[in-house]
Amino acid sequence: MDNLHLSGRYYLPADAVVRRRIESGLSRTFETRGYYEIIPPMLVGLGLAQFGPDGPGNSGGMSSSCGSKAAGCAEHSGHDLEGECTSYVVLTRDGHLLTLCSDLTTPVAALAARHLLSADGPTRLYYSGTVFRAQKPGSGKPEERRQVGAELIGESATGVQADAEILSMAAEGLISVGLHDFCIGLSDAKLLAAILDAAGAQPDTGQRIRSALAVRDYVLYGELVSSLDSAPPCCQPGYVRSDTGDRGRRERCVDLLKRLPHLQARAEVLEALRTAGVGEAAEGLVQTLDALDNRSLNKYFRLDLAITRRFRYYTGIVFEGYAPGCGNAVIGGGRYDDLLACFGASAPAAGFAVDVDSVASALGALDEPEKLGGGAAQWGWRLWASPTSFETVRSRH
Repeated sequence: MDNLHLSGRYYLPADAVVRRRIESGLSRTFETRGYYEIIPPMLVGLGLAQFGPDGPGNSGGMSSSCGSKAAGCAEHSGHDLEGECTSYVVLTRDGHLLTLCSDLTTPVAALAARHLLSADGPTRLYYSGTVFRAQKPGSGKPEERRQVGAELIGESATGVQADAEILSMAAEGLISVGLHDFCIGLSDAKLLAAILDAAGAQPDTGQRIRSALAVRDYVLYGELVSSLDSAPPCCQPGYVRSDTGDRGRRERCVDLLKRLPHLQARAEVLEALRTAGVGEAAEGLVQTLDALDNRSLNKYFRLDLAITRRFRYYTGIVFEGYAPGCGNAVIGGGRYDDLLACFGASAPAAGFAVDVDSVASALGALDEPEKLGGGAAQWGWRLWASPTSFETVRSRH
Protein backbone atom coordinates (compact mmCIF):
# COMPACT_ATOMS: atom_id res chain seq x y z
CA MET A 1 0.00 0.00 0.00
CA ASP A 2 1.18 3.51 -0.81
CA ASN A 3 2.53 5.07 2.40
CA LEU A 4 0.85 8.33 1.46
CA HIS A 5 -2.48 6.68 2.28
CA LEU A 6 -1.40 5.21 5.62
CA SER A 7 -2.52 7.25 8.59
CA GLY A 8 -4.19 7.23 11.95
CA ARG A 9 -7.85 7.87 12.43
CA TYR A 10 -9.63 10.89 10.94
CA TYR A 11 -12.76 12.39 12.47
CA LEU A 12 -14.82 14.28 9.93
CA PRO A 13 -16.75 17.36 11.10
CA ALA A 14 -19.98 15.53 11.97
CA ASP A 15 -18.02 12.88 13.89
CA ALA A 16 -15.95 15.53 15.63
CA VAL A 17 -19.05 17.39 16.79
CA VAL A 18 -20.41 14.23 18.40
CA ARG A 19 -17.19 13.45 20.22
CA ARG A 20 -16.62 17.00 21.44
CA ARG A 21 -20.12 17.07 22.89
CA ILE A 22 -19.51 13.77 24.66
CA GLU A 23 -16.19 14.96 26.08
CA SER A 24 -17.67 18.29 27.16
CA GLY A 25 -20.60 16.60 28.88
CA LEU A 26 -18.31 14.26 30.79
CA SER A 27 -15.99 17.10 31.78
CA ARG A 28 -18.87 19.14 33.21
CA THR A 29 -20.07 16.15 35.24
CA PHE A 30 -16.62 15.51 36.70
CA GLU A 31 -16.05 19.16 37.54
CA THR A 32 -19.34 19.39 39.42
CA ARG A 33 -18.12 16.47 41.54
CA GLY A 34 -14.92 18.32 42.50
CA TYR A 35 -12.52 16.76 39.99
CA TYR A 36 -9.76 18.90 38.42
CA GLU A 37 -8.51 18.53 34.85
CA ILE A 38 -4.99 17.57 33.91
CA ILE A 39 -3.57 16.91 30.43
CA PRO A 40 -1.53 13.68 30.25
CA PRO A 41 1.35 13.23 27.78
CA MET A 42 1.02 11.31 24.55
CA LEU A 43 4.59 9.96 24.78
CA VAL A 44 5.94 8.28 27.94
CA GLY A 45 9.02 6.31 28.85
CA LEU A 46 8.95 2.69 27.75
CA GLY A 47 9.12 1.63 31.40
CA LEU A 48 5.49 2.65 31.91
CA ALA A 49 4.36 0.10 29.32
CA GLN A 50 4.81 -2.73 31.85
CA PHE A 51 1.85 -1.50 33.88
CA GLY A 52 -0.68 -1.53 31.03
CA PRO A 53 -1.75 -4.32 28.68
CA ASP A 54 1.88 -4.66 27.56
CA GLY A 55 3.49 -5.76 30.78
CA PRO A 56 4.45 -9.12 32.25
CA GLY A 57 2.99 -10.38 35.46
CA ASN A 58 -0.30 -11.28 37.06
CA SER A 59 -3.43 -9.49 35.91
CA GLY A 60 -4.88 -9.96 39.37
CA GLY A 61 -2.52 -7.38 40.86
CA MET A 62 0.87 -5.72 40.72
CA SER A 63 4.10 -7.43 41.59
CA SER A 64 5.54 -6.52 44.95
CA SER A 65 8.78 -5.65 43.21
CA CYS A 66 7.94 -2.82 40.89
CA GLY A 67 11.54 -1.77 40.56
CA SER A 68 12.78 -5.11 39.27
CA LYS A 69 9.94 -5.29 36.77
CA ALA A 70 10.75 -1.82 35.49
CA ALA A 71 14.33 -2.81 34.93
CA GLY A 72 13.30 -5.66 32.68
CA CYS A 73 10.34 -4.08 30.99
CA ALA A 74 12.10 -3.30 27.72
CA GLU A 75 12.50 -7.03 27.20
CA HIS A 76 8.81 -7.77 27.80
CA SER A 77 6.83 -4.68 26.89
CA GLY A 78 4.92 -4.48 23.64
CA HIS A 79 2.75 -7.54 24.17
CA ASP A 80 -0.72 -8.06 25.57
CA LEU A 81 -2.07 -11.01 27.54
CA GLU A 82 -1.97 -13.19 24.46
CA GLY A 83 1.59 -12.26 23.56
CA GLU A 84 0.50 -10.02 20.70
CA CYS A 85 2.41 -6.79 20.06
CA THR A 86 0.33 -3.79 21.18
CA SER A 87 2.72 -0.87 21.76
CA TYR A 88 4.10 1.72 19.38
CA VAL A 89 7.72 2.40 20.33
CA VAL A 90 9.60 5.56 19.36
CA LEU A 91 13.39 5.97 19.31
CA THR A 92 14.46 9.51 20.20
CA ARG A 93 17.47 11.25 18.67
CA ASP A 94 19.46 10.76 21.86
CA GLY A 95 18.79 7.02 21.89
CA HIS A 96 15.96 6.78 24.45
CA LEU A 97 12.93 4.56 23.90
CA LEU A 98 9.48 6.11 24.34
CA THR A 99 6.04 4.66 23.72
CA LEU A 100 2.75 6.14 22.65
CA CYS A 101 0.36 5.81 25.59
CA SER A 102 -1.68 2.61 25.49
CA ASP A 103 -3.19 3.49 28.87
CA LEU A 104 -3.73 6.89 30.53
CA THR A 105 -4.19 5.73 34.12
CA THR A 106 -0.50 4.90 34.58
CA PRO A 107 0.98 8.30 33.63
CA VAL A 108 -1.70 10.02 35.72
CA ALA A 109 -0.83 7.80 38.69
CA ALA A 110 2.87 8.57 38.20
CA LEU A 111 2.16 12.31 38.18
CA ALA A 112 -0.03 12.09 41.28
CA ALA A 113 2.55 10.05 43.19
CA ARG A 114 5.30 12.56 42.49
CA HIS A 115 3.50 15.88 42.76
CA LEU A 116 -0.22 15.87 43.62
CA LEU A 117 -0.89 13.78 46.72
CA SER A 118 -2.40 15.74 49.60
CA ALA A 119 -2.60 14.96 53.31
CA ASP A 120 -5.82 16.96 53.53
CA GLY A 121 -7.95 14.58 51.51
CA PRO A 122 -8.15 12.57 48.29
CA THR A 123 -6.87 13.97 45.01
CA ARG A 124 -9.60 14.07 42.35
CA LEU A 125 -8.40 14.27 38.75
CA TYR A 126 -9.92 13.92 35.30
CA TYR A 127 -8.40 14.02 31.82
CA SER A 128 -8.97 13.32 28.15
CA GLY A 129 -6.60 11.97 25.56
CA THR A 130 -5.91 9.38 22.88
CA VAL A 131 -4.64 5.86 23.55
CA PHE A 132 -2.74 3.85 20.95
CA ARG A 133 -2.87 0.06 20.75
CA ALA A 134 -1.72 -2.00 17.78
CA GLN A 135 -4.37 -4.49 16.68
CA LYS A 136 -4.23 -7.81 14.92
CA PRO A 137 -4.44 -7.50 11.13
CA GLY A 138 -8.02 -7.85 9.97
CA SER A 139 -9.49 -7.30 13.44
CA GLY A 140 -11.33 -4.18 12.28
CA LYS A 141 -10.51 -2.44 15.55
CA PRO A 142 -9.07 1.09 15.44
CA GLU A 143 -5.56 1.54 16.74
CA GLU A 144 -6.25 4.89 18.37
CA ARG A 145 -9.23 5.79 20.53
CA ARG A 146 -10.36 8.85 22.45
CA GLN A 147 -10.86 8.48 26.20
CA VAL A 148 -12.07 10.62 29.08
CA GLY A 149 -11.14 9.33 32.51
CA ALA A 150 -11.28 10.16 36.21
CA GLU A 151 -9.16 9.02 39.15
CA LEU A 152 -9.70 9.22 42.93
CA ILE A 153 -6.32 9.01 44.69
CA GLY A 154 -5.08 9.28 48.28
CA GLU A 155 -5.06 7.71 51.73
CA SER A 156 -8.78 8.39 52.21
CA ALA A 157 -9.65 7.08 48.72
CA THR A 158 -10.39 3.63 50.01
CA GLY A 159 -13.31 1.62 51.30
CA VAL A 160 -16.88 1.14 50.16
CA GLN A 161 -17.76 4.83 49.95
CA ALA A 162 -14.77 5.63 47.71
CA ASP A 163 -15.67 2.74 45.39
CA ALA A 164 -19.29 3.91 45.35
CA GLU A 165 -18.17 7.46 44.47
CA ILE A 166 -16.23 6.26 41.43
CA LEU A 167 -18.97 3.89 40.29
CA SER A 168 -21.77 6.42 40.72
CA MET A 169 -19.80 9.05 38.83
CA ALA A 170 -19.19 6.55 36.03
CA ALA A 171 -22.93 5.99 35.67
CA GLU A 172 -23.78 9.68 36.02
CA GLY A 173 -21.20 10.56 33.37
CA LEU A 174 -22.81 8.23 30.82
CA ILE A 175 -26.27 9.54 31.70
CA SER A 176 -25.07 13.15 31.29
CA VAL A 177 -24.17 12.58 27.63
CA GLY A 178 -27.54 11.02 26.83
CA LEU A 179 -26.78 7.33 27.29
CA HIS A 180 -29.46 5.73 29.45
CA ASP A 181 -29.65 2.14 28.22
CA PHE A 182 -26.42 0.69 29.59
CA CYS A 183 -25.31 -1.87 32.15
CA ILE A 184 -22.08 -1.90 34.19
CA GLY A 185 -20.84 -5.30 35.30
CA LEU A 186 -18.99 -5.37 38.60
CA SER A 187 -16.51 -7.86 40.02
CA ASP A 188 -13.37 -7.94 42.19
CA ALA A 189 -9.85 -8.93 41.14
CA LYS A 190 -9.30 -10.65 44.50
CA LEU A 191 -12.47 -12.68 44.11
CA LEU A 192 -11.41 -14.44 40.90
CA ALA A 193 -7.97 -15.04 42.43
CA ALA A 194 -9.61 -16.71 45.44
CA ILE A 195 -11.77 -18.93 43.22
CA LEU A 196 -8.82 -20.00 41.06
CA ASP A 197 -6.71 -20.75 44.13
CA ALA A 198 -9.47 -22.84 45.72
CA ALA A 199 -9.97 -24.67 42.41
CA GLY A 200 -6.31 -25.74 42.45
CA ALA A 201 -5.26 -23.71 39.40
CA GLN A 202 -1.51 -23.19 39.22
CA PRO A 203 -0.23 -19.64 38.44
CA ASP A 204 0.40 -20.25 34.77
CA THR A 205 -3.05 -21.90 34.26
CA GLY A 206 -4.74 -19.19 36.29
CA GLN A 207 -3.12 -16.53 34.12
CA ARG A 208 -4.30 -18.24 30.94
CA ILE A 209 -7.83 -18.45 32.35
CA ARG A 210 -7.77 -14.72 33.17
CA SER A 211 -6.47 -13.97 29.68
CA ALA A 212 -9.26 -15.97 28.04
CA LEU A 213 -11.86 -14.12 30.11
CA ALA A 214 -10.28 -10.74 29.34
CA VAL A 215 -10.64 -11.25 25.58
CA ARG A 216 -13.96 -13.12 26.00
CA ASP A 217 -12.64 -16.28 24.39
CA TYR A 218 -15.12 -18.58 26.13
CA VAL A 219 -14.16 -21.62 24.06
CA LEU A 220 -10.56 -21.47 25.28
CA TYR A 221 -11.80 -20.58 28.75
CA GLY A 222 -13.98 -23.68 28.86
CA GLU A 223 -11.11 -25.91 27.75
CA LEU A 224 -8.78 -24.49 30.41
CA VAL A 225 -11.33 -24.88 33.20
CA SER A 226 -12.10 -28.43 32.07
CA SER A 227 -8.39 -29.22 32.31
CA LEU A 228 -8.64 -28.60 36.06
CA ASP A 229 -10.94 -31.65 36.21
CA SER A 230 -8.61 -33.94 34.28
CA ALA A 231 -5.41 -32.93 36.10
CA PRO A 232 -5.67 -33.03 39.90
CA PRO A 233 -3.59 -30.26 41.50
CA CYS A 234 -1.15 -32.76 43.02
CA CYS A 235 -0.18 -33.80 39.49
CA GLN A 236 0.40 -30.28 38.20
CA PRO A 237 3.97 -28.93 37.96
CA GLY A 238 4.96 -26.80 40.92
CA TYR A 239 1.98 -27.92 43.04
CA VAL A 240 2.22 -26.99 46.71
CA ARG A 241 -0.29 -28.68 49.00
CA SER A 242 -2.67 -26.23 50.65
CA ASP A 243 -3.99 -26.83 54.14
CA THR A 244 -6.94 -24.51 53.58
CA GLY A 245 -8.81 -26.50 50.97
CA ASP A 246 -10.37 -29.93 50.61
CA ARG A 247 -11.29 -32.00 47.61
CA GLY A 248 -14.99 -31.18 47.87
CA ARG A 249 -14.35 -27.44 47.98
CA ARG A 250 -11.99 -27.68 45.03
CA GLU A 251 -14.61 -29.51 42.96
CA ARG A 252 -17.24 -26.93 43.89
CA CYS A 253 -14.92 -24.11 42.77
CA VAL A 254 -14.16 -25.83 39.47
CA ASP A 255 -17.91 -26.16 38.94
CA LEU A 256 -18.30 -22.46 39.78
CA LEU A 257 -15.67 -21.56 37.17
CA LYS A 258 -17.61 -23.54 34.56
CA ARG A 259 -20.79 -21.60 35.35
CA LEU A 260 -19.08 -18.25 35.89
CA PRO A 261 -19.67 -16.65 32.44
CA HIS A 262 -23.39 -17.45 32.67
CA LEU A 263 -24.15 -16.20 36.19
CA GLN A 264 -26.14 -12.97 36.00
CA ALA A 265 -28.70 -12.35 38.75
CA ARG A 266 -27.30 -10.98 42.01
CA ALA A 267 -28.96 -13.62 44.18
CA GLU A 268 -27.78 -16.38 41.83
CA VAL A 269 -24.17 -15.13 41.92
CA LEU A 270 -24.07 -14.85 45.70
CA GLU A 271 -25.61 -18.28 46.19
CA ALA A 272 -23.06 -19.82 43.80
CA LEU A 273 -20.20 -18.19 45.73
CA ARG A 274 -21.56 -19.42 49.07
CA THR A 275 -22.00 -22.95 47.71
CA ALA A 276 -18.40 -22.95 46.50
CA GLY A 277 -17.19 -21.78 49.91
CA VAL A 278 -15.83 -18.39 48.75
CA GLY A 279 -18.75 -16.21 49.75
CA GLU A 280 -16.67 -14.15 52.20
CA ALA A 281 -14.53 -12.85 49.34
CA ALA A 282 -17.59 -11.11 47.88
CA GLU A 283 -18.60 -9.19 51.01
CA GLY A 284 -16.98 -5.98 49.79
CA LEU A 285 -18.85 -6.19 46.49
CA VAL A 286 -22.16 -6.65 48.27
CA GLN A 287 -21.50 -3.60 50.45
CA THR A 288 -20.60 -1.54 47.37
CA LEU A 289 -23.80 -2.57 45.62
CA ASP A 290 -25.79 -1.63 48.73
CA ALA A 291 -24.16 1.82 48.66
CA LEU A 292 -25.19 2.20 45.00
CA ASP A 293 -28.73 1.20 45.94
CA ASN A 294 -28.76 4.12 48.36
CA ARG A 295 -27.78 6.45 45.49
CA SER A 296 -30.67 5.17 43.31
CA LEU A 297 -28.24 3.90 40.68
CA ASN A 298 -28.59 0.17 41.30
CA LYS A 299 -30.49 -0.43 38.05
CA TYR A 300 -27.31 0.31 36.08
CA PHE A 301 -25.14 -2.27 37.89
CA ARG A 302 -25.00 -6.03 38.21
CA LEU A 303 -22.53 -8.59 39.49
CA ASP A 304 -20.49 -10.15 36.68
CA LEU A 305 -17.77 -12.52 37.88
CA ALA A 306 -16.47 -12.98 34.33
CA ILE A 307 -15.03 -9.46 34.23
CA THR A 308 -11.25 -9.41 34.40
CA ARG A 309 -9.55 -6.32 33.03
CA ARG A 310 -6.56 -6.64 30.70
CA PHE A 311 -4.49 -4.30 32.85
CA ARG A 312 -2.17 -5.78 35.45
CA TYR A 313 -2.54 -3.24 38.24
CA TYR A 314 -6.08 -3.89 39.52
CA THR A 315 -6.30 -5.04 43.15
CA GLY A 316 -9.99 -4.64 44.07
CA ILE A 317 -13.22 -3.82 42.27
CA VAL A 318 -13.16 -4.05 38.47
CA PHE A 319 -15.96 -3.05 36.15
CA GLU A 320 -16.96 -2.71 32.50
CA GLY A 321 -20.04 -1.13 30.98
CA TYR A 322 -21.80 -2.05 27.75
CA ALA A 323 -24.64 -0.54 25.77
CA PRO A 324 -26.76 -1.72 22.80
CA GLY A 325 -25.35 -0.76 19.43
CA CYS A 326 -21.70 -1.10 20.39
CA GLY A 327 -19.60 -4.25 20.59
CA ASN A 328 -16.88 -2.70 22.74
CA ALA A 329 -17.09 -1.55 26.34
CA VAL A 330 -18.22 2.05 26.72
CA ILE A 331 -16.48 2.33 30.10
CA GLY A 332 -14.06 0.36 32.24
CA GLY A 333 -12.06 0.75 35.42
CA GLY A 334 -11.42 -0.40 38.95
CA ARG A 335 -9.25 -0.13 42.06
CA TYR A 336 -5.44 -0.17 41.85
CA ASP A 337 -4.05 0.31 45.38
CA ASP A 338 -0.49 -0.85 44.59
CA LEU A 339 0.24 1.16 41.46
CA LEU A 340 1.37 4.46 43.03
CA ALA A 341 3.94 2.65 45.17
CA CYS A 342 5.80 1.90 41.94
CA PHE A 343 6.38 5.65 41.58
CA GLY A 344 7.54 6.31 45.11
CA ALA A 345 4.37 7.16 47.05
CA SER A 346 2.06 4.42 48.30
CA ALA A 347 -1.60 5.40 48.24
CA PRO A 348 -4.90 3.69 47.38
CA ALA A 349 -6.65 4.74 44.18
CA ALA A 350 -9.57 3.92 41.91
CA GLY A 351 -10.77 5.27 38.58
CA PHE A 352 -12.15 4.60 35.13
CA ALA A 353 -11.98 5.63 31.49
CA VAL A 354 -14.88 6.28 29.11
CA ASP A 355 -14.36 5.18 25.50
CA VAL A 356 -15.66 8.18 23.57
CA ASP A 357 -15.89 6.32 20.26
CA SER A 358 -17.93 3.50 21.80
CA VAL A 359 -20.29 5.96 23.47
CA ALA A 360 -20.77 7.73 20.12
CA SER A 361 -21.62 4.42 18.48
CA ALA A 362 -24.02 3.50 21.27
CA LEU A 363 -25.81 6.82 20.95
CA GLY A 364 -26.34 6.13 17.27
CA ALA A 365 -25.14 9.63 16.49
CA LEU A 366 -22.85 8.61 13.65
CA ASP A 367 -25.56 6.71 11.83
CA GLU A 368 -28.28 9.29 12.44
CA PRO A 369 -26.61 12.72 12.71
CA GLU A 370 -29.96 14.49 12.54
CA LYS A 371 -30.60 13.31 16.12
CA LEU A 372 -28.03 15.84 17.23
CA GLY A 373 -29.70 18.67 15.34
CA GLY A 374 -27.85 21.80 14.26
CA GLY A 375 -24.12 21.30 14.06
CA ALA A 376 -23.56 17.73 12.97
CA ALA A 377 -26.31 17.54 10.37
CA GLN A 378 -25.39 20.94 8.92
CA TRP A 379 -21.70 20.09 8.70
CA GLY A 380 -22.36 16.79 6.96
CA TRP A 381 -24.46 18.34 4.20
CA ARG A 382 -22.40 21.49 3.80
CA LEU A 383 -19.13 19.64 3.17
CA TRP A 384 -20.43 16.89 0.93
CA ALA A 385 -22.84 17.24 -1.92
CA SER A 386 -23.73 13.59 -1.58
CA PRO A 387 -24.25 11.75 1.72
CA THR A 388 -22.85 8.69 -0.03
CA SER A 389 -19.53 10.46 -0.52
CA PHE A 390 -19.48 11.38 3.14
CA GLU A 391 -20.06 7.77 4.21
CA THR A 392 -17.43 6.50 1.75
CA VAL A 393 -14.71 8.71 3.19
CA ARG A 394 -15.76 7.88 6.77
CA SER A 395 -15.66 4.13 6.11
CA ARG A 396 -11.99 4.35 5.11
CA HIS A 397 -10.98 5.68 8.51
